[in-house]
Formats: sequence, structure tokens, C-alpha cells
Amino acid sequence: MTIQTLPLTTVSLTIFRLTDINTVVLNNNGSLHLVHERDPLPEFMLEVQRKDFLFLSKEAKRSPKECCMYTNEWGFSYVARPFQSNGEQTKILINGPFLMQVPDTNRFHTKFKINQQKLIELEAFYRGLKLISRSKLQSLANILDRAGSIRQTSLRILGTHENPPVSSQQKNIELMLQQTDETYIDLIELRYKMEKEMMWAVEQGDKARLKEIFSKTKNLFDFSERFPNQPVRAMKNLMVVLNTLLRIAAEKGKVQPFFLHQISEKFSKQIERSDTIDSLNHLIAVMCDEYCDLVRHRAVSGYSPLVQKASEYIAVHFSKPLNLGHLSEHCHVHPAHLSRQFKKETGMTLTDYQQKRRIEEAKILLKTDRASIGWIAGHVGFDDAGYFTRIFKKLEGITPSEFRNSDASRINRMDSADNKRKHK
Repeated sequence: MTIQTLPLTTVSLTIFRLTDINTVVLNNNGSLHLVHERDPLPEFMLEVQRKDFLFLSKEAKRSPKECCMYTNEWGFSYVARPFQSNGEQTKILINGPFLMQVPDTNRFHTKFKINQQKLIELEAFYRGLKLISRSKLQSLANILDRAGSIRQTSLRILGTHENPPVSSQQKNIELMLQQTDETYIDLIELRYKMEKEMMWAVEQGDKARLKEIFSKTKNLFDFSERFPNQPVRAMKNLMVVLNTLLRIAAEKGKVQPFFLHQISEKFSKQIERSDTIDSLNHLIAVMCDEYCDLVRHRAVSGYSPLVQKASEYIAVHFSKPLNLGHLSEHCHVHPAHLSRQFKKETGMTLTDYQQKRRIEEAKILLKTDRASIGWIAGHVGFDDAGYFTRIFKKLEGITPSEFRNSDASRINRMDSADNKRKHK
């Protein structure tokens, strides 16, 4: 490292350690000069980032007195600012990636044609990224704008005075930590008993029973003493455990791993993004309902291992053309045997099962997405919107448009009723 590089290193390291976000310095031609990395990018995303850096370098040089913020189509955000030190050639200082909002990774499989392994790797990377608010983004831009004034300063470490007296509250906490679990053996046994009952309710998809159990437990699982004066953190830790228990229970209920991963990852992110007790309490209710619904709608219990494996494969790859030869190789059986056994146990052909799965996915999109019928048809695997409409009507008794409108009408009626009650 040359003497001329030291000021630039001081600046980039200061910003990196202050923000705890990847910080890089680019040469004038867009090549890497310095890299400080907290979150290593998945290897298959490196080319995407290289193009982003070239774009940021070009845009930053167009506005030398401003910071540039850019969010790519993957949801990665960056802040860039030109930087010059000691008469050297201008460099580009970049901080990122970070997130401005939590991306919907479920769409990436279709949009970018990435396989399941890459999607899992990408989701893990997203979980490690910082979520930045608009106000924090502005603060970050302010820091980069003043980067040129950052200098390595001397730091004098002061000696400590005698230790302050230990408060009575701290003494009580220390005494609690020293006590053995035998003191609370009845409480521990009751917790494990209720935990098993909760898991059994989820395994059966029994929402009513699960709510009844929760109403009885009250503060049975209150571990707030582990985090004095940090109630939100204590509750988040409890919910992380609950999310794991619900996932294990749903797995015992014969839900396929793909769907378990989806719901578990979704709630992991929502737990960390929640910042109030009220929002966390609401999330508990949502988690319980959705895990029970998952068991009721996605479970393959009662089927043989062969049919379970085939149905799991179709459930995951529902939007792709059904290839009997490939599916039978995946299940390690003859195609004819697979077809016969599947029809025998489910009462449906493999094609019927795939179409049912596609229509289930389409129903969700029709309720939550205002995309066109043609787009939804293509998304769930139908090449022809007319054929999609015929299959939908055959299975549901109404067309996709009628389904969407009837659902919208029901919601409008509920909203209207709510408004009338509020104005009484």
C-alpha cells in the first residue's frame, strides 16, 4: 500500500465500520481499487454487481457534487459518491448493497429463471443485508458527502475509576441466573406439555384447538427476565423459537420441505422487521393460522412414500411442463407404475393433480395481484389463457374473472359494513 493510498483507506474503512455495509472504492475506469466486505455476494450475482458498479461509476461522474442512490431489479440498493484525495485521480466510493424494502423472492424463480438452490442461497444473502429507511439513507449520503474531510485522529484511552456499586436489580438478576432449574421443575414440565399440545394441533391443521391452547398458556412462556428492559428483543427471541416449533410440527403433518422453507423464511424476516409488541402479538396469530392452513392445504399424509415424492415434485415444479419420464426417474420407478399408483391413491391422474395445483396458485394470485388473467395463466404454467379459463371453470365452477370479482365484491361489502358500524 502506498502512502497516497492511506487517506483513501482511512475514509473507506471508517465508512465501512460505521455503516457495517460493504464498502468499495472504484478506479476511474470502474475497476476495483479497495474492497471492505461484510456480506459476500453469491457467486452467481458477481456479474450483476460488476455491471451495477460500472453504471454507478458512470452516473456518479455525471454528478460530481451529489450522491447517487440506485436500486437494481434484484432489490439491491447502493449509494455512490465521487472522491478525490491529495490530487489523485478521482475515485468512486460505493456503499452497498443494502435493502430499502424486503424483496419478494418468490417471483425471482420465474423472473430470472434461477434454480431452487440459487434461490435459497439468495434468500440467505438477503437475510444478512441491512434494511435502511429513507432517513438513514439521507444520513448515509451526508456521511459520503463529507468523506473528504475524514482523517485518522489520535485517540486517548482514559483509565477507569473504581467500579460503581451494583444495583439491587442487577443483584436479583444474578441470583436468578444462579438458581438451578430444579426449583421450577413443575413449570418446566407444564411448558413442555403445552408445547407438545400446540405442535399436535398444528400437525392436524386444527386452528381452533391451537387458539384454545394459546388462550390457556398466557405468560407461561414469558422469558423477559433474560433481557431486562428489552421486551421487544425478548419477544422476538421467543417467536424465533415458536417459528421453529411450528415448522417442525407442519413437517410432521407431511408438508413438503419446499413450502416449509417458504413459510419459515417469510416469518423469520417478519419477526426481525417488527419493532413493537403489538405487531409481534399480531404476527403470532398470523403464524398460527398460516401454519395450520399450510398443513390443511399442502399436506400429503396418508400417501405412500412414492406418491408423496411425486406430489412434492409436482407441487414445487407446477408451472413447468409435466414430463412423465423425468418424473419417474426422479422417483426411481417405471412410468406406468407411477401413473397407476398415483391414480390409485389420489383418485387423480398426474396431469389432473398438476392442474389442480396450478389453479390453487392462480386463486391466490387472483385474490392478491391485479395482474391480467393472461399473465396469471402464463405464470402458473398455462400457455393459453382460454385453456386456463376452461380448466379453472371446470374445477371451480366459475371463470377466473368471476372468481376475482366475487372476491372483490365480498371484500367491498365487508368494508362497507365496517364503515356503517363506525359511523353509527
